[in-house]
Amino acid sequence: MSKLYVGNLPSDCNESTLRQLFQEHSLACTTILVKRGGYAFVDCADQSTADRAIDKLNGYTYLGSSLVVEPSVASGAKKRGSGTALPESPVDQVGNGWSAQRKQHNGRHAHYLYAFDKNPRKKQPFHVPK
Repeated sequence: MSKLYVGNLPSDCNESTLRQLFQEHSLACTTILVKRGGYAFVDCADQSTADRAIDKLNGYTYLGSSLVVEPSVASGAKKRGSGTALPESPVDQVGNGWSAQRKQHNGRHAHYLYAFDKNPRKKQPFHVPK
């Protein structure tokens, strides 16, 4: 089974209207979970159906909104739209005024981001769970 992310849904879209859209395009789906915030997860029976759904519906204008349809990724594996992840090395410069550090605590690795103004000695930690 292949799971799809469907984004940029209109606010009045629900499970039945999204199922109808898939049926109109001859795309069989088993489960549809519409979430608040204008997105949904759709389970397709196989990878070929998922690929056809992406080809047909990504960029498709539905009730005035241009849909985003792409393969769903597991939480934490990829952050949509960011293009970068935290560096894997122990300490790296992330951006202007930011550094990242990977520490081990109680046998578990955790990532910390540090922000500082002009003095790198005055770091304020921001914990980012991994």
